[in-house]
Amino acid sequence: MKTGIVSFILIFTALFTFGQPGIPQQRCNVPMPDHLFRQRLKTVSMQPTDELKLNAAMTALSGNCYSVEQIRTFAGYFAGDQYRLDFAKAAWHNTVDREHFYYVFDAFANFSTVFMLYDYVKSVEGHPHDYLPPFEPPLSMNFPAFEYPAYTNYQGPSNCNYPIREDEFLRLAFKLNSNQQEFSRLAQLQQVAKSNCLSVAQVMKFASLLESENNRLEFFRTAIGTIFDIGNLNYGSQLFAHIPNRAAFEQLIQIPDTGTVPGDTPPCYVPDNEFDQILSTIRKESFNSAKVTLAKQILRSKQCFTTIQVREMLRLFSFDDSRLEMAKFAYDFTTDPENYYMVADVFTFSSSREELMKYLAGK
Repeated sequence: MKTGIVSFILIFTALFTFGQPGIPQQRCNVPMPDHLFRQRLKTVSMQPTDELKLNAAMTALSGNCYSVEQIRTFAGYFAGDQYRLDFAKAAWHNTVDREHFYYVFDAFANFSTVFMLYDYVKSVEGHPHDYLPPFEPPLSMNFPAFEYPAYTNYQGPSNCNYPIREDEFLRLAFKLNSNQQEFSRLAQLQQVAKSNCLSVAQVMKFASLLESENNRLEFFRTAIGTIFDIGNLNYGSQLFAHIPNRAAFEQLIQIPDTGTVPGDTPPCYVPDNEFDQILSTIRKESFNSAKVTLAKQILRSKQCFTTIQVREMLRLFSFDDSRLEMAKFAYDFTTDPENYYMVADVFTFSSSREELMKYLAGK
């Protein structure tokens, strides 16, 4: 279906291109760096419904610029075409390379929705000043008046590279706080902790969103493996008023002489900055066969890639046969195989997608 859409649109846009003389230049010149884009993509992907995904994606658009490829990746996370359409309409105004915006059409399942987006873009190009970009009001939350440790000059033992930015933390906290169900909020907080490097102060503030001290303790059990400044964990005792809970927390945070924290082993992963270097190294290879060989060597060496990282790596290859070969090879080195179906988005032909699905079914 997607292949048919792209083929049709390429012919269609040959007659009616997006760029027209006399239209003011776009305000966006440089797309968001990949490591920041992936942080926002992670926030969107964590949302349980299309409605919440759209809210998070619209927040990510505010004040930022994206490439067509980044917009298409965002759009691929929606289950329904209507939400993709609403997002794509807003995203066009924040796109650097609008002349290639027709590639976003590949994210849609239905021809009718593609034409709605095309008609919208043509109408906005004719009246560029009618559009007001999404406005994101400053986020603020009232956390308990505890003493929160600073991590900026921290030199002690650590379980991850560096905490997420404060604006990203506030966006996550704001979204999580809107969940009225304590158990569901705990589950979402645990997922955030597993997916991000956090400071003790951020973990304390997240934990304060839970009313039950038992749930706070359970959250700390999950988060402790991805805390940056684990030497500051003692500050977390302020969250526990009951003596048994405080004693359980103090037992949890005991740090052995080896400098490691008991409990779960820190998750196996490749940090964003290191992954950017990996992509750059593969991209420098002139021949497709050399890219395949190098990528396989890196996968064997590092062994800990997310599905999203594998998908980004596959986009470096020009042909479906190489993408399929690499997709099969990379599966065994993926930390979240339950999400591996998302890799299918990189293929041009449906036959390649079907062959990958058959391969995964036999694993």
